[in-house]
Amino acid sequence: MKNRYLVSSLIVAAVIVGCNSPTTVQPENLTPQDQVVIVPPQVAEDPEPTPEPAPPASVTTTDPAPALASLNLPVATVVSVGDGDTLRMDYQGQTVTVRFACIDAPETSQTPWGPAATERLRQLTPRGSTIQFREADTDRYGRMVAEVYAGGQLVNLQMVQEGHAVVYTQFLSSCPDTRDALLAAEQQARQQRLNFWNQDNPVMPWDYRRSNRSSTAPEATPEPPKVTTTSPEAKDLTPSRAPVQGSCECPYDTDSAGRSCGARSSYSRSGGSEGSSCYL
Repeated sequence: MKNRYLVSSLIVAAVIVGCNSPTTVQPENLTPQDQVVIVPPQVAEDPEPTPEPAPPASVTTTDPAPALASLNLPVATVVSVGDGDTLRMDYQGQTVTVRFACIDAPETSQTPWGPAATERLRQLTPRGSTIQFREADTDRYGRMVAEVYAGGQLVNLQMVQEGHAVVYTQFLSSCPDTRDALLAAEQQARQQRLNFWNQDNPVMPWDYRRSNRSSTAPEATPEPPKVTTTSPEAKDLTPSRAPVQGSCECPYDTDSAGRSCGARSSYSRSGGSEGSSCYL
């Protein structure tokens, strides 16, 4: 009993002292069976902290249209569609003609692509539907040049994506935020030969308009031939009538080839004595 009491006292002392290594206690008068090995308690190591998951990477989109459409843009109502890049809208009680910015659709006479572009725009912006717009400029005809949104989508971009319009590079500076998206959309539509691009040698709308203006321009009215005569009396005189082609009666008449008669006229050859009715 005395030995057990001594062992218990030694154990308590070892814990209080906090020995860091195992200790074998062999007091006097202890038999080998009573020897006790005191092992200090092991302190559990702190586990390494679990790293927090990294936040998801931000998604970058090449199409800025949704972001722009979320802005507080003006709202209007579609009145009618003129062609593949023009519509009229009711904005604050006024009818405004809008030319779509930075794109150019085939002309109506560029069949079948022009009529197809017009019909597609009517589907995207039907009469009475609500649209939003970002005004970019005013063209020389007084029309508003704008980016138009329908259902949160940029209609200008959608027309290019589907091959119903091309990028109007001459005025691309009007769309700084959507420039790259428009160019990428056109390249893809061209590679896929969508609609307007489904032809071997597409004529750009601006080239088509230019060629039409050249072919339909009225012929210039030729200037009346200058009066030339060798007769002194004919100088500084006022013609009594309009020039007549093929007569050569008066100096200011013309021959059958349209050349001025001048000195070959009857008036000139007679020195003015004949055909005096040529001048007042």
